[in-house]
Formats: sequence, C-alpha cells, structure tokens
Amino acid sequence: MASPLSSPSPVRRRIAVRLLAVACVLLVALVIAEAGLALWTARATPALYRIDARLGWTHAAGIERELDVEGGGTALFRTDARGLRATPHAEPRQPGSRRFLFVGDSFTEGSQVDDDQLFSRRLERALPGVECWNAAVGGYSTLQTLLALPEQLAAWRPDVVVLTVYDNDLQDNLMPYFAGLGPRPYALVMDGAVRIEPQAPAGRFERFLMPAPGSLWLYEHSALYRSLHKNLWLPAKWRELEALEAGERMAIPAADRRLVMSKLLADVAATVRAQGGALVVAAIPTREEAKAGACELHGWLAGECAQLGAPFVSTLPLLAREDAAATYFAKDIHLTARGHEVVADALLPTLREAVK
Repeated sequence: MASPLSSPSPVRRRIAVRLLAVACVLLVALVIAEAGLALWTARATPALYRIDARLGWTHAAGIERELDVEGGGTALFRTDARGLRATPHAEPRQPGSRRFLFVGDSFTEGSQVDDDQLFSRRLERALPGVECWNAAVGGYSTLQTLLALPEQLAAWRPDVVVLTVYDNDLQDNLMPYFAGLGPRPYALVMDGAVRIEPQAPAGRFERFLMPAPGSLWLYEHSALYRSLHKNLWLPAKWRELEALEAGERMAIPAADRRLVMSKLLADVAATVRAQGGALVVAAIPTREEAKAGACELHGWLAGECAQLGAPFVSTLPLLAREDAAATYFAKDIHLTARGHEVVADALLPTLREAVK
C-alpha cells in the first residue's frame, strides 16, 4: 500500500501549478516593466553617470538631456563618445594649436549652464589657437581626478592642465562615497601618513540606497529599482540621509583634510610634469566667501602651489566684486552663466601667459 506522503494529492498539485503560473506571470510582468522603463528612461532621462570600478563613476557617453535649472529654464547637457562635455575636438591636434585640459568637479563640469556658457568654452573663444578640453565630472574628489589623469594625459597630451578646487574637495578626498552617485576610492590618514584606498567598502554607500538584496547591483543595472529608489524611497528618507552624510563629513579633522590635499596636489603636479605638461590650479570660493570677500583656504592653496612651482589663481577677487545673486544660484551652490563668465575672466591672464 502506498504511503499517503509518497505523492501529492490532486488538489495540492493543482495549487502548486496555479502558484507556479502566478509566479511566472509576475516574473514576465516584471521583466516587461523593467525593459519598458529602461527604454523610456534611456530616451527621456538618460543617466548622466555610470558606475566605474576604478574611479567610482564617470560620465555616461553619448548622452543628450535637458536638465532643470533653479529659477526656471533648462540647461542642455551633452557628452561625446569619450564621455567629455563641451569638447568638440578630435584627438589628433590641429597643427600649431595648444591644448588645455580642465579637470575637477561639478563647478567645472557646469551642468547648470549650456555648453557655450562654460568657463572652459569662454576661455577657448578668448585664446586663439587653443583647444580647451573639459574632463571634469560632477562629484569628483581631487583623488578621483588624480586617478583619471594618467590615461587622459597619455591619450590627449595636453600642454596645460587646469585643476579647479572648491571647498568641499578637501572633505571629498576622505569620503568613501558620494551619496547621490556611488562608492569611490578615498584617502585615509594613519599615524600622520596618507594612505590611498582604491576600493571603497560598498556598505558605506549602500546605506543611501533603498534596502534590497544586491542593492548596489540593482542601482547600477535596474531601471525599475532606480525609479522606486528615486521617486518613493528617497523623498521619505532624504532628511535622515542628508544629516548622516553631513555628520560624516564634519567628523573629518581639518588637519587631515589639508594633509591629504597637500599630498594630492603634489601628486597631480608630478603626474602632469611626467607627461611634459604644466599645471595651473584655480580655486573657486563658496557663495558666502564671495559675499564676504575672504577665503582662508585660498591663501593656504596659494602657499602649497608656490612650493610646487605651479601657478595658482584665486577667482575670489573678481567674484567678490560681483553681486553673488548674479554669479551663484540662490540655493544650488554652483555658478550661474554670469559666474562662469567671471571665472573665465579671472583665469584668462594666467592662461595667456601659459600660451606664450
């Protein structure tokens, strides 16, 4: 006689088949939703950045997207096949031309303004015979810029590299993540020595992602996950997450910030010179510093650059003469089109000297 447990009853079999059918339908619906959303976002709102195992993130290549700008209006953000913004130049340079490479973070990337309003493009128009290449990436630390440089220098052979520095770069160098973008390489200070960590612990960044198994992988690969993360989870959690990141930034000792920045500036200068180029360092003040007409950090940076033999340009004097309401956005920390114009004016005399 067969055991009652030897085979499922017809009722159980029917239930199992129905559950399997439901699961298959749900899976197919999920796949269709993912594919449809991925296709729609790729056309309507393509991602500006992609996760990069070595640098943390880079620009996505070949995108074109209208970005909303504070106060109304939009700015057109485009990248070429190399992931560069506002760089309409082929890699073989024109005979007799000079090449300037602008590197740094969002202040140089300038996603708040159109291509032609960027200070790098304004400088190209003011410097005949000079190609201005813009390889800046939003959210980059000086360390990320340094790690990207060797490949860029080897491929594009610039005569001059213009590194822009902003106040938060000194914190970014020691932060293993940028909450809105991804994990990244970072610096540590241990017993007075600077150590570079090429791989950030993923868990530090995953705290800023909607909880799910494999959240970092989903963040990189799933349009459906990113949509839920951005439109449902973040609006409910942003205050808590903002406070978490701000607290971790403020906990970085000021002495460590400057020790790391000093080393990175020296490494950037050595990397550029090893390829036969010259380095210019430009510093942009915060909106509040421009209003006050004073920035202690710029004095320190000037001293560091003097030791390295690298020209230093503080854009503070010219920005301080302007109404900050015209050169900076009211809430967004970045420069307006007028701000980019002023920064170009501040850099022009030094870069003219570099062309001679």
